[in-house]
Amino acid sequence: MSRNRVLLVLAAIVLVLAAASSVIIARLGPRLRAEVVRALESRMDAAVTLEAFEAHLWPRPGVSGGGLTLRHRQRPDLQPLVSVRQFSGDASWRGIFQARLNAVALDGLEVTIPPRRRQDMPSLVPRGNEIEEPPTDRSSFAIARLTATNARLSILPRNPAKDPMIFDIFALEILDLTLLAPSQFTASLTNPVPVGYIETSGRFGPWNGEEPSETPVDGRFRFDADLGSIKGIAGALHAAGDFDGIIDRIAVSGTTDTPDFRIPKLKAAALPLATRFRAIVDGTNGDVQLDPVEARLAKSRFVAKGFVVGTKGIKGKRVLLDVTSKDARMEDILRLTVRGQPPAMTGAVTLTTSFDLPQGSQDVIDKLRLSGSVTIANAQFASDSVQGKVDELSRRAQGRPTDEGVARVPSTIHAGFTMARGTISLNNIAYSVDGATVDLAGAYALESGVLDFTGTVRLAASASETQTGLRHFLLRPFDPLFRKGGAGTRLAVRIVGTVDQPKIGLDLGRTLKGR
Repeated sequence: MSRNRVLLVLAAIVLVLAAASSVIIARLGPRLRAEVVRALESRMDAAVTLEAFEAHLWPRPGVSGGGLTLRHRQRPDLQPLVSVRQFSGDASWRGIFQARLNAVALDGLEVTIPPRRRQDMPSLVPRGNEIEEPPTDRSSFAIARLTATNARLSILPRNPAKDPMIFDIFALEILDLTLLAPSQFTASLTNPVPVGYIETSGRFGPWNGEEPSETPVDGRFRFDADLGSIKGIAGALHAAGDFDGIIDRIAVSGTTDTPDFRIPKLKAAALPLATRFRAIVDGTNGDVQLDPVEARLAKSRFVAKGFVVGTKGIKGKRVLLDVTSKDARMEDILRLTVRGQPPAMTGAVTLTTSFDLPQGSQDVIDKLRLSGSVTIANAQFASDSVQGKVDELSRRAQGRPTDEGVARVPSTIHAGFTMARGTISLNNIAYSVDGATVDLAGAYALESGVLDFTGTVRLAASASETQTGLRHFLLRPFDPLFRKGGAGTRLAVRIVGTVDQPKIGLDLGRTLKGR
């Protein structure tokens, strides 16, 4: 056969194939479009609109289209469940006739999860214990791999006073997507506050068409964030954990590690902060119930329980916690809150406080509110001059003013406190060393370190017994003036200055009046 004849035969074959393809596509396109729409309507319990859809066989089988919208069939007044601006996909020669696609890429994907209609909250069922119901949809529609970039997930709240949860997902991959069974997913998304990135993978589904917010989800996450995006704190946060539940209510557990946690405004040291937490997250608005959070700040341990809640129209979340500690160290608290090294005091701390951090743009120190009580046991002052004054107070209070064996005397402090606008107000301060008790009230400004306290000092010894030599004899006639309220000596004092250099003064007028 001559070359020309071969070319003519090949051309004829191409023309026949092209004509056959045109016929096949003319019949396949509408049939495939109807199959996809029917499967989505059935499996998502949705009304489907598909503006453009094309199927092709060359150069390989595939589909493309756009304007895909799915609305909740029973709640058409809500925002669309799903909208896709454009899509494209490819398939095998066999799969194209069965509506089974190998890979689909989406552009402009938006998913909106409406709130539940019913008020009862379904229990969290661990994955693997679900009762699987056989699917009623007999369609073979499936996507082996779906990818989307620059997607958005919005979860609408049950409470209209709350803002919706919005996640901007810059990369998404879903494997074996049928909506009738769990599908594997991986996603990368941004977190607004604190600013950071979340990497997550796991399973979701099967899709709950009646109540989309009850669709099961579980997996793992990794979160890296800059705490400096929250005004008033700083540090590099690394978190990881697991989640399990339904979109509406997710149980989360994990750990966080911030090796350089600090409060910039106070210009103090950075300390390692690590936490272990369990929480229930309301997926519709991001509100969190924490129960509990175990935190370790340097060598100090704390336990917190409470809530993280939002309010519509106000950026951020309000943190409401009950915090306790039976194993904290005063030196850790001072290193975090007071500039300068070493810490002015060491000691074991027992703490109970409410913690209220409202939303708003103010610095954390300015808006944080605390109310509770604290006990510091076996307290020692780092400054030799300050500790020396404590030792001298104890010696004189015991009537042993020259006994140098009374040294490095530990102090015990108990106080009730409140904190607002960066100032700690302390009331009912009970400070004690061997032979003496001090009752004080006043305030301490965190940023400046300024102290201002007034109170009384009660000594076991009489006034003359606190002195030696001539002063001892000169004061003996005046002992009755200072012997009040069962104390050998009662003095009114005022403490001013800073936490590093306190100044203790005697208020003689109040002392003589017994106030």
